[in-house]
Amino acid sequence: MSQISSQTLLELGESLQSSLRALVSKDGELPRPTDLARVWSLDQTLCVRTCAALRNDEPLRVLHQLPSSGGLRSIVEAGEGQGVPRKIREAAAAAVDRLDAVIRSLGGRKTNLDTLIGVDLVEARQKIEASSKQGVYRGLSTLYGTSTRVALTTYLIQPSSTDSETLDAVALYGSVEMRRIRPDRSLLLGGRLLCGESAEISEEELDRRVEIAERNLLSEELPGDGSSIALREFCSDPLPPLQLERSGRKLLYTLPADPDGMSQISTVLFLSRDGGVGPTRIPEGGPRNFVFVPRTPSEHMLLDVLVDEAVWSGCEPQVEISRGDVLLRPLSEQSAADRLDFCESARSLGEESPGWDFAEVPRYREMLGAAARIAGLDLGRYRLFRLHVRYPVISLAYQLQLIVPPSSD
Repeated sequence: MSQISSQTLLELGESLQSSLRALVSKDGELPRPTDLARVWSLDQTLCVRTCAALRNDEPLRVLHQLPSSGGLRSIVEAGEGQGVPRKIREAAAAAVDRLDAVIRSLGGRKTNLDTLIGVDLVEARQKIEASSKQGVYRGLSTLYGTSTRVALTTYLIQPSSTDSETLDAVALYGSVEMRRIRPDRSLLLGGRLLCGESAEISEEELDRRVEIAERNLLSEELPGDGSSIALREFCSDPLPPLQLERSGRKLLYTLPADPDGMSQISTVLFLSRDGGVGPTRIPEGGPRNFVFVPRTPSEHMLLDVLVDEAVWSGCEPQVEISRGDVLLRPLSEQSAADRLDFCESARSLGEESPGWDFAEVPRYREMLGAAARIAGLDLGRYRLFRLHVRYPVISLAYQLQLIVPPSSD
């Protein structure tokens, strides 16, 4: 079978739906799964899945929810002992054979067929993506020796206090309930550039900036040079040992390896402020991109963007996902093939309200309040846009894009 079209899948679903209904129904009614399993001497789980699928009216949903051809074939074979007419059994067997041929043409796995069905059926895509991402998370947690309940980054965007044509950004970021199964491995918590890629700067000056960042780390005041402070009120107590490392022009915040340490759960959150992060206006409208590239396995990824009322009026959120390395290439060298079409979506949550809560981080709104207080900001001026991803895939770039109307300030 060289090509499997949407029409082929629809016709296959219809034939399985009609023939299997005729096979197992009694007086035109589908049996209860427990009765089918008991009377026909079949596996109950198989009967539950089959009966649930056959109760759907949409053929693609039937095809998605049905078990694999092997299980269905055992139902067809059991029909002979129940006195099902030969013509009905042969029609069901033929439909199951067509299903088997499609599955074999896709590599022999029903999940591959479900992936194909997902092109036209969103719920199929959501199910296969959720299962696949969870499997990746479990495997990488074992390989990396660590896992995190929530990896979060929250940006507060507002007009610059020194230049009305540019923007300032305050960032709250870190890891909530990070479990170190392998304390002998260091963990990357965050990082930033110490200077622009093209700036002329000496090694001595780079080292001096690292020293300043080290002093700022435990400060109560928020510097304006991009250095981070630990938001100690919401970190684990005692605060885990943090280490700052320079890698070229990058400053990395890490938890150092501790070969003799014990497995532990830690929460580490940082706060930073940068000035002049971009212009307030986009001449012809377009997206403002906020990117999260997961570096360690996590159950939840939270990317929130809070925008001051004076900025980007009328903007709407959307999501774009790509391989992380794509961001290193100029826009002109990127292509549609670099993009990944996953079932992720962003939400506009409006002005401050209980809707800003995030169940996986019980004190999240308190954190936002503390960040705003330290930065001297008024949360009442902000509206929130949120991207929440279950089991984000390491090294993919998740972009929350705010589409700004051309006339927006």
